[in-house]
Amino acid sequence: MDTLLGGLRQTLRALLRNPGFALSCILLLAVGIGTSTALFSVVEGVLLRPLPYPSPERLVQLSELSREGKSMRFSDPNFEDVQARSRTLGTVAQVSGAMNVTVTGTDEPTFANLAFASRDFFRAFAVQPVTGRSFTDEEQSAGGAPVVVVSQAFWKRHLGGRPLPMSETLSFEGRAHTVVGVMPESFDYPVGTQMWTPREQEARRPSRTAHNWNVVGRLAPGVDLRAVQAELTGLARELKAQHGLETGMQDVAVVPLHESLVGSARSTLYLLLGAAAFLLLVAGANVTNLLLARAATRRRELAVHVALGAGPGALVRQFLSESLVLSLTGGALGALLATWGVPAMLAVDSGHLPRAAEVSVNATALFFAFGLSLLLAVGLGLVTALRAARQSPWATLTQSGRTQAGGGGAERMRRALVVGQLALALVLLVGAALLGRSLLGLLSVDPGYRTEDVAVLSLVLPPAKEEAAGRQNVQFQEHLLSKLEALPGVRAVGVVSSFPLEGGFSGNGTFVLLNRPDEVKNFDDFGRLAHERERAGYAEYRVASEGYFGALDIPLVRGRLFDARDTVDAPHVAVISEALAKAHWPGEDPLGKLIQFGNMDGDLRPFTVVGVVADVRDQGLDEAPKATLYGCSRQRLRASSFFHVAVHGASGSDALVAAVRPVLRELAPELPARLRTMESLHSSSLAARRFSLLLLGAFGVVALLLSVAGLAAVVSYAVAQRTQEFGIRFALGATSGDVLKLVLRQAAVLAGTGVVLGTLGSLALSRGLSGLVYGVSTTDPWVLAGVATLLLGVALLASWLPARRASRVDPMTVLRSGG
Repeated sequence: MDTLLGGLRQTLRALLRNPGFALSCILLLAVGIGTSTALFSVVEGVLLRPLPYPSPERLVQLSELSREGKSMRFSDPNFEDVQARSRTLGTVAQVSGAMNVTVTGTDEPTFANLAFASRDFFRAFAVQPVTGRSFTDEEQSAGGAPVVVVSQAFWKRHLGGRPLPMSETLSFEGRAHTVVGVMPESFDYPVGTQMWTPREQEARRPSRTAHNWNVVGRLAPGVDLRAVQAELTGLARELKAQHGLETGMQDVAVVPLHESLVGSARSTLYLLLGAAAFLLLVAGANVTNLLLARAATRRRELAVHVALGAGPGALVRQFLSESLVLSLTGGALGALLATWGVPAMLAVDSGHLPRAAEVSVNATALFFAFGLSLLLAVGLGLVTALRAARQSPWATLTQSGRTQAGGGGAERMRRALVVGQLALALVLLVGAALLGRSLLGLLSVDPGYRTEDVAVLSLVLPPAKEEAAGRQNVQFQEHLLSKLEALPGVRAVGVVSSFPLEGGFSGNGTFVLLNRPDEVKNFDDFGRLAHERERAGYAEYRVASEGYFGALDIPLVRGRLFDARDTVDAPHVAVISEALAKAHWPGEDPLGKLIQFGNMDGDLRPFTVVGVVADVRDQGLDEAPKATLYGCSRQRLRASSFFHVAVHGASGSDALVAAVRPVLRELAPELPARLRTMESLHSSSLAARRFSLLLLGAFGVVALLLSVAGLAAVVSYAVAQRTQEFGIRFALGATSGDVLKLVLRQAAVLAGTGVVLGTLGSLALSRGLSGLVYGVSTTDPWVLAGVATLLLGVALLASWLPARRASRVDPMTVLRSGG
């Protein structure tokens, strides 16, 4: 121990005598370790950390699979069969997706995300409220008392953390609910849910094609995932054989709940972690070069130590102690950089990353940084020690001054490290360039609607379970639209049930083509026709007003839009997208065709197609336009409670938002509202791609700077070692241009080798980017050529200064000094 401490003190004194070298190594290691630790913190928090529930690995999500392999939510009858007949699932429960509702009874009216949860929902997660209780059997039945369990964040923020039972009630969905429980802070399913009410109080849908419910379950003791999958696959086949066309379920998908929540982010995060590892390698190679150069200048000193009796072990301890001090100091600084970098990365992501709230630089991340520092210390120390041990002390002491500072083997290693750095930098830059070109391609995509000068107002009215409530909602909509149309500068106003790029729940489902209006009298008729392939289709379902198409500049292709003729008592009409028309009436006129889509809102009055509008990309700019049916907002009363208002004007989106707010306060001061601009929705839809691009681009730029700095250092070192050679060349008649070309040619060879290896590496790793790019090949020759040219240009530019210094060597001075 005394020997170790003594060696460390000697190392610290040596490093303090050369602060520039020490600071350079520490900063390089801090950059590499810091970025790796920051990305590891994100990966650990999102992908590696178990969900915060007891035995989370036993939680699964179930979904129905169609004949085509399409994943669907469960219908009520199919869920009931699985619940009754499965022996491999200990607990299974239904839960709706989180839906946005207006809540009063809080400190002030607000929006909240509500989910309907069935009897065994909380038991499946093995979690109970931390305050109060969950639902009783009486409450979990039709006609039960209206009760609600809330999240801890909602309880503290909107209810002041008041103790239960509360005398106040929360009003939403047209009813007053008693708050009976508060869930733990860690409970978050469905993601973002703030309130849960009993599913059993909602009407049961008897159709096996009404796909309304998410299903979660917990594996029975001693059962693994394969046994569950085998059992449910067999059960799905039995139900298909029993019910035939009444069910579209061909199989059941059984997915670990953790995977269902974070699987979409897996490839992106592992790609970025790999990029951080590449950057760490570049930084480590730079430090290795610095250590080798330092060891080369100390060859005589080390040779004297060996001549005086120092063994190989002493040399190894000396170099290991030096690398240990540098790596641990760099690691500590890197951990500090990571604590700053993680919040910065999450801010760039803008909340699109799953489980982002659980990401932090915790003890696991700090242990990772410490382990990485030790690994680098051992690697750097051993590489330097082995290079030093290869030198003969006697040969070193008898060599001339020109060769004391280095050896051929060390020089070859330094050049190889620079080539490796350049290759890694090129791989990172190619990845960033592909993502950048992909993003530019998406920005140039025509979404089919206006993306500027539109304010978006989102509102939730009381549910229209009765026709009278629906008529009141429609009356409010029309009054609001008339007020907004009267605002100065407003050109068009309209409502729609699901707004493009909004990211909320989007209605879609199976519809039926009718031969006559009265062909479907009930949902049994609908279910029967839905399984006749030539009569059924699948489409997005929207409810809109006529002004919506003008507000978003969605052009009419054929027929007409909605107008004053389309009252609630008139025959129901629909406008369809071109994709829907082409899919079901290719080469025909779709006007006048009959469509039954009543399974979406429970209204079985058929639609008559009166118009065709252009396709839109409302699910995402990178998704193809989907077949869409638009019902008239005045007619489909049951869909009138949740809607978005598009306000288009010449004054700009921000000015429109400011003008809309007082109108809403005048009409309905008790209603919470969400006001956004179309520009913000457009930008938010690209946030995930922008996140990957910014991080990968930043890593690529830093790697480029480090690698060309390493190249410049190697060229400078070579110039210093060959000063006497250049003096002799000048004495023999060489010109400055000859020497300049010689040095630049050698630098170009290193850079060119790095480019070739980097290009091969990019091609080998191109498959990892295939799911992250849009409209561009991962082996795009223009991108590869552009990045290679950039790297070569920057590398030669960085080599210009040492090459220029070599071309100005004074031969007389060099020859007098003897080199």
